[in-house]
Amino acid sequence: MLVLQLAVSITLLALLLRRFPLEEAAGALAHLKPVTVAAGVALSLIGYWGRARRWSILLQRCGVSLSAVSSYRLTLVGTFYGIVTPGRVGELARVLHVPAPRAATLSAAVWDRIADVVLLELMCLPAFALVPAWRGVLLLAYLALVAVTIAGVACLASPRTMAFAARLVPPLSRPAARWSETSGQLLRSGIGLASFGWGAFFYVFMLATAWLLLKDLSPLASPLLLSGLPVIPLLGNLPVALGGLGLREQVSAALFTRFGAGAATGAVFGLSLFVVITLLPSLLGFAASLLRGPRPAGDAGRP
Repeated sequence: MLVLQLAVSITLLALLLRRFPLEEAAGALAHLKPVTVAAGVALSLIGYWGRARRWSILLQRCGVSLSAVSSYRLTLVGTFYGIVTPGRVGELARVLHVPAPRAATLSAAVWDRIADVVLLELMCLPAFALVPAWRGVLLLAYLALVAVTIAGVACLASPRTMAFAARLVPPLSRPAARWSETSGQLLRSGIGLASFGWGAFFYVFMLATAWLLLKDLSPLASPLLLSGLPVIPLLGNLPVALGGLGLREQVSAALFTRFGAGAATGAVFGLSLFVVITLLPSLLGFAASLLRGPRPAGDAGRP
């Protein structure tokens, strides 16, 4: 699977390079100031507090208590895991670091990821409403993803679907029953406006970071271009390319081209946005986790 995703990424990048010379992308990248990158990383790290808080809320509704610091650190660690996995499902691996019942922590992590996707899909609506030029292939891809999300939520929230899956595959009986119990407990308590609000908190800082990068890379670009910002992570994270590499840049290049800002600038913007908002913060979180060292034997009951 990883080999196939790598092949897709290489192919998409090669197609981009056929559209514009490498020196054009290098020229666009040269406009990006180190202070802008540093400020963007700082804003991103603040924004991740919102994601961490959302996960904490969902964990609490599953009966699991996790300190704010641990939730923040593990959110960054999960982001690191998600970089090289299809659809960022590796983010769910953060539950392995939480000393609590796996069914409860997994339910919270899955619904946390779903809440993020739903929020991104809602944030994409202004882009398609304000910019008619984006109502082509991008809109079709968006609508397909929304349909998959609705179907997935319907299945995961349905005890009957879980029971049916258990009948088809008997070894899934116990995991399906535990999922239905913990997930049902969470959904009955309500995912809530607070969890979506904290998710929006993250995207406010992502928007601020994107604006800083845009001012360096294309200072004359229309502010309307930022309305399409949620489209980049949403479609760029489809499980077809390694860490979204190549696909994300294709989407960014398409968005920038519609505004006359240049495909090369768009590709550099997409890659820069990924590095500043996802890669560098996740590496910092992973490094902090390694420096924290192994958990003492007497500390197994605490996060």
